[in-house]
Amino acid sequence: MKTRLSTLLGLLVVPLALFSGCKKDSDSLETTGPVNITVRNVAGSQDLALNSTVATTAAGETFTVSTFEYYLSNIKFTKSDGTTYAAPDTYFLVNQAKPSSLSFMVPNVPAGDYTGVSFIVGVDAQKTGLTDPTTFTGDLNQANAMYWTWNSGHIFMKLEGTITSTSPAKPLTCHIGGYTDPNNAIVTAAPAFNGAKLTVQANHTSQLHLAANVTKIFDGPTPTALSTFTGVHMPSTQSVQLAQNYAAGMFTVKKITTD
Repeated sequence: MKTRLSTLLGLLVVPLALFSGCKKDSDSLETTGPVNITVRNVAGSQDLALNSTVATTAAGETFTVSTFEYYLSNIKFTKSDGTTYAAPDTYFLVNQAKPSSLSFMVPNVPAGDYTGVSFIVGVDAQKTGLTDPTTFTGDLNQANAMYWTWNSGHIFMKLEGTITSTSPAKPLTCHIGGYTDPNNAIVTAAPAFNGAKLTVQANHTSQLHLAANVTKIFDGPTPTALSTFTGVHMPSTQSVQLAQNYAAGMFTVKKITTD
């Protein structure tokens, strides 16, 4: 009788243990959620249209844009208590000529309420300078024409167009990069949430909408006069100044939602 009772208890315990184990695994899967980031490139209050939108700087100088590409990488989310989550392996190439590149997903962000975000505008030194470039895939691939083979490093931002406020008009070229001093152009942008919160939940997609104002490349801590601007094609003091400009004010948070 005792043996039969022990057997019955054992049969009951096994499914209960299996149920308990399944519940634990399910709970662990529900502790993260995805964040979708959308970038809208603008020129002041206008949406940026390649080859047509006339952008105006704070000094009243004007230009049009034919190419606008840049990297956003090393994305980090911050909670109100100061704790952060650094998303691993986040390297995204935003290209105005490719609409699909204007939206991208950061997966597996720990659930919670976040009050800030930051990211490198460019590619970190460890990746761009100390990694075999032949191993790059996806957005980092050299085939994207955002890599200086002669300088062994990624181009962080590429802006090409025409300065239209001069007579005659003249070409506008900004190829900004460089990861070693004194011409280190790796900068971090941290657009403010202005009191809003990014709520990450399991089984929901949080949406972070950014605007990137192209005029802020020339307006900022070091304003640049287009009338005398000769362009940048390599790491330089002026590249660093332009990078500091766009880190300071190019990106703003326009909307935060959760689906």
